[in-house]
Amino acid sequence: MKLAMFGDLHYPMTVINRPDVLEARDAFFEHFLTAFLETEADYHISLGDLTNTGEIAEFEYIFQKVRGYGDRLRFLHVLGNHDTYTHPKAKLLSLTGQRRYGLWEEEEALVVVLDTARETRQDWSGFIDAEQLEWLESVMRKPSDKPLLVFAHHPLYGSTARSTEAMMSLDPSLDIRGVLSQWAGTGLYFNGHNHENSVVREGQWHFIQTAAPMDVPAFRIVTVEGGEVRVELHRLESEALTKWARTVGENMPYYEPYPSAEGNGTSEKLAVPAAR
Repeated sequence: MKLAMFGDLHYPMTVINRPDVLEARDAFFEHFLTAFLETEADYHISLGDLTNTGEIAEFEYIFQKVRGYGDRLRFLHVLGNHDTYTHPKAKLLSLTGQRRYGLWEEEEALVVVLDTARETRQDWSGFIDAEQLEWLESVMRKPSDKPLLVFAHHPLYGSTARSTEAMMSLDPSLDIRGVLSQWAGTGLYFNGHNHENSVVREGQWHFIQTAAPMDVPAFRIVTVEGGEVRVELHRLESEALTKWARTVGENMPYYEPYPSAEGNGTSEKLAVPAAR
C-alpha cells in the first residue's frame, strides 16, 4: 500500500499583478501538481491549506486536475485554516465531494482523516468538535493489528516543530493525546500547518510534519509493506522550480516563506514496524 501526500500547497488565485509572478505561479503549480498526481499511489492526500484564501476558483483549479484522472486517483483533502477563509465548510465539501472526516479500512492499514480547521481568519489554531472527538475515540478502540495512519492539518500541542507557538497547534485544552493513547497498535499522525519538516516519537505514536512545497519542493511517500511502514521525502530537484516558488511565495498575500522549513535533518525519512 502506498500513499503520496503534501501539505500547505497554498495555491493562490491572487498574487501581485506582474507578468513574472503570474508566469511563475502557473509554472510552479502545474509542474508540482503534475509530478504529485502522476506518482503511483493508492491514495493522494492533501494535509490542508490546499488553497491560499479558500476562493472557489482556487479549489476549482486543483480539483479540475484531480478529476482529470478519473477513477484512477483517490484524492483525500484535509481541511486547513486557509481553506475556510472565505466559505463555510458545508459549501466547500459540496463543491469538492470530500468528507469532513472519516475512516478508510484497507487490507494493510487504517486511514483516518480529521477536520481540525476553524471557520474564522482571526484564529488559525486547530480544534476538533465534540462529535468528531467522540467518533475518533470509537476508532481508537477498534481491535486491529494494522497500523493507524491519521491525517490532519494541525499538530498536537508540544509535538512537532513550532507546535508550542501561538495558534500553531490544536487547542492545548483538547486531550487529544488521551484519545490517541487508546490505540493499542502502531500509530502515525501526519500534519502540516507549521511549514517545517519534523518527525517526533511519543510512545507508539510517530508525529510527522511536512513543510510547504513552496519552501521545500517535495512531497512524502508512505509505504506499508513487508511488516513495515516507511515514510520518505520525495524531492523535486530543479533550479527553475525553486526560483518559481520563491517568486510566488514572496509576492502573494497571507504567505511568508519560512527559512527553516527543512527542519533539523532527522525528518527526511522514517521506518517503523507495522504492528507492535
